Amino acid sequence: MRLKFIIPAVIGLVVACHASASAQPAAPVRYDIRYAAAGDTTVTVTMAWTPPLSAPGALVMPRAIPMGYGEQRYDAFLRDVQAVSGEARRPAVREEGPRWRLDAGTTGVSYRVDLAALERTVKAASDQSRVRDGYLGALGYSLFAFVDGFESRPARLHIGGPASWPVFSTLAPQAPPAVGAVDVEAPDYYALADSQLVMGPKAEVRRLAAAPIPVYLASYAEGPVDLDRVGRLALTAFQRVADYFGTVPFAHYTLHQELLTPLTPEHEYGMSMEHLGSSTYYLAASAGLTAASGADDDARVLYNFAHHIAHAWVPKRAYGQGYFPFQWELAPVLDSIWFAEGFGQYAAIVAVAAGTPDPAAFREGMLQRRFRANVATAPPFLKRLPLVELSRVASTRYAEDFRTGRLVFSRGGLMAAAIDDRIRRETGGAKSLRDALRFLVDWTGRERRAFTLDELPALVRDATGVDTSAVMDEWLRPLP
Repeated sequence: MRLKFIIPAVIGLVVACHASASAQPAAPVRYDIRYAAAGDTTVTVTMAWTPPLSAPGALVMPRAIPMGYGEQRYDAFLRDVQAVSGEARRPAVREEGPRWRLDAGTTGVSYRVDLAALERTVKAASDQSRVRDGYLGALGYSLFAFVDGFESRPARLHIGGPASWPVFSTLAPQAPPAVGAVDVEAPDYYALADSQLVMGPKAEVRRLAAAPIPVYLASYAEGPVDLDRVGRLALTAFQRVADYFGTVPFAHYTLHQELLTPLTPEHEYGMSMEHLGSSTYYLAASAGLTAASGADDDARVLYNFAHHIAHAWVPKRAYGQGYFPFQWELAPVLDSIWFAEGFGQYAAIVAVAAGTPDPAAFREGMLQRRFRANVATAPPFLKRLPLVELSRVASTRYAEDFRTGRLVFSRGGLMAAAIDDRIRRETGGAKSLRDALRFLVDWTGRERRAFTLDELPALVRDATGVDTSAVMDEWLRPLP
């Protein structure tokens, strides 16, 4: 099957659903981030915009992150927040929540982000930004605040580091990276916040492929790692997932991997996160692939890459209500985590299976290990929850109480498998869930909105000609 690639006109372009079709062009917000010298533990961020605020407003720092399903109080690590009006500067007044008051006439803001305090306080590595010897790695939403109401404005970003340091942004990746500084753009705040930046002499950036789109690996390792091996697995994972979905609705993709020495025994490593055009993998220093790693290690890494790459399509570009537009101040309550996490993981399983000697056996083994085993060992009180209610519970404690996260993605993954089986059986193998997911990605881009749960069965039927509503109803009910 020929693979069709869709390359947007603007680097880093987010699918059009993130902005209103009727919105008028707005002047970009200018961001400047400075990491002055090796050894510093803070970065300085300045923002500027035109025209001045015509009425009082607010600077907002994220407390919720896309697909984080919980809260991280990044506002706690802001220091010296200053409001700018022309040449005048004054401390911004802190308000309730992650907000600072901005008076009418304000034209900019400056603040520092204490990355050392952030890494000490936030125990989950996947939510951290950090400064280590010869290295800085940062998540956009831990650095960038926004002016309330400016979320749909484009952003222009200047990133400056020490003069000799390579500087890399997932918004406009380069290999080798620019040295000292780089200028990039984002179509809106979501794309800016969902990006990552990497800098320092101990970071390594590789371009894994130039076509059909550029794929990059950005790495920082405090332990042994065979980056050639990691790169081959990363590229294989990307190619298989892209083959599954059939289109690539973004211009480039970056896998960012860190192998880290834990700060304390309480710090958690081994989690990964997905983004619009990238994915992040924060692992213990001892978890790197080396010459001593076996085939099982390769299989584990390949699937982990594929899993998080698949989320660039589901739910980043085909999603239920609550995923977009995103609420940055408070974790949204979501009815469809089972779709986002379960269907996305199932797509990754089938994508990886296609490159194995026995795809059916691989699929069955993964369904057992990844989904059925979790359902079998889940607490009965969670099994008794309808799947939508379980999704709502997991919306704010998915990883904090991972019993909820494991069960919601496992039930969603098994629903996806059951729907796939029904479609294949009723079409004699001519159609599958893959056709439905491809249709949903196209539909979301065209309609520029989330699907509702009531709409989902009809959308699957439109894509495949098969009514799967009974299968969905069965899996949405409490488990026996």
